[in-house]
Amino acid sequence: MKSLTEREIRALIHLLGDDDIKTAQIARKTLLESRHDAEPFLEEARDSLDPHVRTRVYSILERLRLDELGQRFDQFSSMPSAWLDLEEGAFLIAESGYPNINRAHYREMLDNIAGDFKTRWDEKGLTRGRELIEALNEYFFNELGFTGNHTTYYDPDNSYLNQVLDRRIGIPISLSMVYLLIARRLRIPVIGISMPGHFLLQYNDSLFIDAFQKGQLLNRGECVQYLMNNGFGFHPAYLSPTPTRFMLVRMLTNLIQIYSTQDPDRADSLTSFRDMLTQSYAKV
Repeated sequence: MKSLTEREIRALIHLLGDDDIKTAQIARKTLLESRHDAEPFLEEARDSLDPHVRTRVYSILERLRLDELGQRFDQFSSMPSAWLDLEEGAFLIAESGYPNINRAHYREMLDNIAGDFKTRWDEKGLTRGRELIEALNEYFFNELGFTGNHTTYYDPDNSYLNQVLDRRIGIPISLSMVYLLIARRLRIPVIGISMPGHFLLQYNDSLFIDAFQKGQLLNRGECVQYLMNNGFGFHPAYLSPTPTRFMLVRMLTNLIQIYSTQDPDRADSLTSFRDMLTQSYAKV
């Protein structure tokens, strides 16, 4: 597509406020296609006196931002699965909702939580095993107050790492992710288990941890019973370790489902992120 002149771009931005939706959509599509030429003028139009123009300009700029983030997510996704870093992937997803996220601040928060628990671990002389997990659960869920959001389960903030850390509330996979990031700092062998309908953690092959239920401990038989009771049946794969790539796929799927009606443009961008993860896996 040929470059647009300043006059043409300003005219298209004006048409974003047109009462005819089709005209506004055509203007939007053309501006998106001319993103590099149009972006400075779109930034200027954030303060337009026309509320329709302001709203639609914001939508275009947000789409451009997510497209740029998508390029970085594509680079991340194309790495071999063994190299994928859960924390980095979680930050990229969080950036989709919070573009100014301060990663250093949240990494320090995770470091401090792990460090505080390590001090207690050393002072109490805890040995590895159930005793250690019970102590970590007491600290993480009771003292720090991390808990499942049973009231507004479908709030997108339940899936953003920064918001889960700030609010100490989330859904099964996001609470499990924070727990896992802390366990990794402490070199405690915890892995994610992506069961149908629920996400758990597992310690040392025998002990399952339900982060959504304040660290409730389960054995294998109780996990199988949950699956049977909820109509999923049982297959050994349901209790197998979940690779980082597919933890991130599941996190994105939750957000896509939430945004599919609230914000279709954002849902489309997040769908492309998920596709990058799955398509890169298929190429390996």
